[in-house]
Amino acid sequence: MKIIIELFTFILLTSSLPEKNKILGENILELIHIIIVGILSCLAMDLWQRLLNLLYRISPSNWAVVGRWFMLSILKGKIYNPSIDDEPSIHNELRIGWLVHYFVAIMYSLIFFILINYKIMNASFFDGLKFGLVSVVVPWFFFMPLLGKGFLGIKTPSPLLTSSLAIWSHSVIGIAIGTLFQFFGY
Repeated sequence: MKIIIELFTFILLTSSLPEKNKILGENILELIHIIIVGILSCLAMDLWQRLLNLLYRISPSNWAVVGRWFMLSILKGKIYNPSIDDEPSIHNELRIGWLVHYFVAIMYSLIFFILINYKIMNASFFDGLKFGLVSVVVPWFFFMPLLGKGFLGIKTPSPLLTSSLAIWSHSVIGIAIGTLFQFFGY
């Protein structure tokens, strides 16, 4: 949490330097845009997963497991938890999982915003898509292995489907981030 506060503080302080010729109100507006983009892009991904469920009976992500993992990481320091599915449920784990899910989306939005400011990315559909495709390394090589699902979901019942769903979900969130920042004029 401390690093997140430091990132937001960095944005507020560096974007208010005289050479940038910005006022505090604009910095707050940027922060609001980052949060709105994160929330709306996450909502787009959630709607995408609901559409896949409706059309093809593909279950959406289980945010209760994310909440359980998050709480066990904090309470017991158990970051690597290959038996997370066998762990007893934790009070409010679904609610916590949803909060973590949306918080992560806001962090993706913040990262994209930083990339825009450093002229590495443009606020556009295609740069959003590229960002989404690159961001899929997080579930493939970080989150799935931590939950015992293996790299690229190799230990799941359907690794190709699991990996493909991660690509599609992150593409949707990336496209939403890129186009929403474009909509806000970045």
